[in-house]
Amino acid sequence: MSRRVRRIGWPIAAAAATLVFALARLAGNPRFYFADDTQLGSFGQWWQLGDLLRQGRLPLLEPSAWQAGNYLAEGQWALLNPLNWLIALGARACEDPVVFATVVKIAFLVLMTMGVYLLARSFTAARPWAALAAVLVPLCGFTVYMDAASWSTGLFNSALLPWVWWALRRAVEASRSPIPYLVASYVLITFGYVFGVIVLVGVLVESLVRAAWMRDRGRIVRSLLASVWGAAWTVVVYLPGILTAPVTDRGSFVVRNWFFLNADLTDLAGAAGPTFTGTIRTWDGEVRAPEGVLEKGVMLWTGEVTDAPLVYIAWLLPFALLVLPMSRAALRRCVPLLAIGSAALVAVLAPSHMGPIRWPLRFIPYLALALLVLLAVAATRTRWGELSARRMRWTVALIVALALVNLGNVPLDWRGIVATAVAQLALLWAIRRVATRPWREDARRFALVAGALGVTAVTVALQIVAMPATPLPGGAVPTVGEMRQVLSEADGESYGDAMVVGRASAGAGDPASWRERLLANLWYLSDTDVSNLYTVLPYSEFVQDFCMDLRGETCGDGLSTLWSVDESTGERVSDLMGVSTVIAMRATYRDQPEPPAGWHLAEAGEHTWLFRRDEVLPAAGGVVWSGEGTEVSELEATDTSVSFRVDSVGSDGRVVLSRLDYPGYAVDGAAKAEPVRDWLLTVDVSGAAPGDVVTVRFLPPGLPLLAGAALLGVLTAAGWLVARRLRPQGLSRPRGAAPTSPAATRTRG
Repeated sequence: MSRRVRRIGWPIAAAAATLVFALARLAGNPRFYFADDTQLGSFGQWWQLGDLLRQGRLPLLEPSAWQAGNYLAEGQWALLNPLNWLIALGARACEDPVVFATVVKIAFLVLMTMGVYLLARSFTAARPWAALAAVLVPLCGFTVYMDAASWSTGLFNSALLPWVWWALRRAVEASRSPIPYLVASYVLITFGYVFGVIVLVGVLVESLVRAAWMRDRGRIVRSLLASVWGAAWTVVVYLPGILTAPVTDRGSFVVRNWFFLNADLTDLAGAAGPTFTGTIRTWDGEVRAPEGVLEKGVMLWTGEVTDAPLVYIAWLLPFALLVLPMSRAALRRCVPLLAIGSAALVAVLAPSHMGPIRWPLRFIPYLALALLVLLAVAATRTRWGELSARRMRWTVALIVALALVNLGNVPLDWRGIVATAVAQLALLWAIRRVATRPWREDARRFALVAGALGVTAVTVALQIVAMPATPLPGGAVPTVGEMRQVLSEADGESYGDAMVVGRASAGAGDPASWRERLLANLWYLSDTDVSNLYTVLPYSEFVQDFCMDLRGETCGDGLSTLWSVDESTGERVSDLMGVSTVIAMRATYRDQPEPPAGWHLAEAGEHTWLFRRDEVLPAAGGVVWSGEGTEVSELEATDTSVSFRVDSVGSDGRVVLSRLDYPGYAVDGAAKAEPVRDWLLTVDVSGAAPGDVVTVRFLPPGLPLLAGAALLGVLTAAGWLVARRLRPQGLSRPRGAAPTSPAATRTRG
């Protein structure tokens, strides 16, 4: 019974500690887990996907969403991810977005804890030390203040990676069932967040290289199968975005270091300081664009150092000298941790912009994972009753040296730096006292781990007091029911398609402002289709025309562009887009803008001017203009296709559709032409005859490759499972392979 209690007690205790620490953040800020990208991106996206799933649909393209409507290319919609479907259905059924996001985030933090525990055990860490690592990894500063608070997909990836790594070791090293790996890696990849996938590639490469070095054919084959499976689904998820990138801001390849969300070695010296900020800069301050940069889709922010411990990993890092050096056997077992940890360290120190890979500090959760699991393994093999005075002295020297480096780096943070160093020295004295007690080794280990958990609780409390919220912006987002009332069509009156111009985020902290407008993906909750949605693939020419950012905010010229007359067609840009409602922000337009003919001011609010077209236009997606002498009759329009009949062909055979000219469009019965305004999909019917039917259809670019990759993935998984079934039982595990639970057979506790 005691053995069974130890077996389940430590992981349960770790999960409970993570739950308590995660809930404690709400004492400092009830909206801690509902900041920035979660409120402006994730929740609205989940809600919309859940709404479509309830209708039995998966979205592929939405013309009215404009630059945010190419969902498969966006990637982070996670359209192929069953776990994301469950989250989306839950969001659609929830009334309070803050509560729902909080529940989801904390659930993933607990999931991360359990994955870290299993991974540490697979590297033969004793249960108490594995549990301590499992508690500390989710408390990494970047995970807490960026991923958990804002970047949902970042949290999902870092929570799943330990599970994928554990399952891969289980399948490759111990020759167990590959099903856990197949499931976990599929879910991680199809969340569409590239940083976790990059780390997974590193894990797979390390596994394959090590198997080849050992000349173990079985492991080589299993590593190859695992790699092919992962590569196949990576192609399916990311190829549409790669092939779409040339028309977006992601199509540029800029390699520069603008010191934005990346670290240097002096910053990492503060990785043991729970309130140490380092010199990490994010979105504080003003936007500036050096010459040649804005055209490449890179915006820079200058300002103060971010007020969050983004480089913090764990307070106990200096105590690593107490458990080092490790034996050769232990080092050989930990080669994967050393390899991934080294790669993550290099990535964190990389330039801030490397083409589409930007802000490398997002790799720090994976550095924390490798380091803390490595320390758990080293601590397992340390005889704490035999700590030498030499190790103690070196640890004192390290604590003092790190404090001096941190003081030189961020002198204004001297109070926190000195307090951290003093506390670490006091803890070192306490460890010495425990080490000299005449206790059994397992009792001494229990005391050390329990004490470490207590210290961890104190560090969490200090963070809550000193830094109660993420430095990223928030807002007074109301309930789902209240947001549903904005531009509601409940009275039977249609607003048509709408667009917001100006600084839409102005007044976001005022609850009353949300009765007049929503922000970014929260517009999905409205009955009206609004184009100002969140995207990670901004369409370059469209963005430059309206001076629009990723969240749909425009500069002041956005309104004049929208109501201007396009020189090529002689039509207003708003008509070419099918826009019938305009919300102009008073923060940008102090005086009432004068609407053009055919428009009127419908409502003057406290925060907005609401303009409506006298006659509502059809929604985006159909034919909006044809050239001189050319007449067509629209027959059918769906999200992904338009068909029309050619009635006559004049001197100008162009036909304009209210769609962005994305890669993937094909025309049957006519030819594609150069897009009007460089972004409106245009068809040339000069070669058609009256009565011909032209069909314009969108399919994801590279569809044959996507289908082939998906088929390859399925065949790889099926072949792996069938091969295991056909293998003789006596060969269930190759000689010398790790047992099912290596830690269970080599360590106690």
